[in-house]
Amino acid sequence: MRKLTKKDFYAKYDIEFKNGKIVSPIGMICELLKEGNDKTGKKVFTFSLLPGTGTYKATVNGKDYEVKGTCVCDCKGCYAKTGHYRQKTAVRSMVINTYLVNNHLDFVKNCIMAQLEYNGRGETRIHAAGDFNTSNSEKYAEMWQDIAKEIMTYRQWTYTKIKKYENLFDDMKNANIVKSVIPGIGFNYGHCDYIISAYNKLKAAGKKVYICKCGIDKNQHCEKCGVCATYEYVLFIEHSTEYKAETDPLYPALCEIINNQ
Repeated sequence: MRKLTKKDFYAKYDIEFKNGKIVSPIGMICELLKEGNDKTGKKVFTFSLLPGTGTYKATVNGKDYEVKGTCVCDCKGCYAKTGHYRQKTAVRSMVINTYLVNNHLDFVKNCIMAQLEYNGRGETRIHAAGDFNTSNSEKYAEMWQDIAKEIMTYRQWTYTKIKKYENLFDDMKNANIVKSVIPGIGFNYGHCDYIISAYNKLKAAGKKVYICKCGIDKNQHCEKCGVCATYEYVLFIEHSTEYKAETDPLYPALCEIINNQ
């Protein structure tokens, strides 16, 4: 029997795929799920929307688009507004994803389903940048629920600052949401003293909590870990141009906690 090609999987969902690209409502575009990087691992797909609350601009197939960010706040130290996320190609990719989610959600779902089915199995980090605050948030959230239910051979996880969606994947074995805002504590990232304090408070409250090891081990990545795919509380060490955790006097103490958790 002839082996099915990627083109066949997209055709199953009435999407034309040619020359390695998708024929979309806004012209030829790359596949929506991106290959992971050194932090996530190459086998982990990522899907990103525009971060923050501002407006972003990009030219796609000769046409200019202006699209708003999908977060509910512009957080100081937001990693998704720095580094490679500011590069023109990254912004363009997030503009495409966000525009399509806002205006052609069924098309987005079909593209993702086709790509995942062709891949066979794996993991997806939803919102490497961005959040659920799209123009059709509820239907968009339901889309990810449906995908998780329809393809049980892979797992997905995401983070949200929107309380309404914190329990989106409850009782789903292959999907998880990490709280980005923790009641009584605040954001789930910060300087060493903040992370140590948050960790101790959550442990004292009997919560299952983990501090991301990527903050101290550059060889660690999501593909090897899987905590964010199962834990409700995950803490992250902030790294920015203004703050280098390695120079913090409390860094050794935090490293000890991380290595012993």
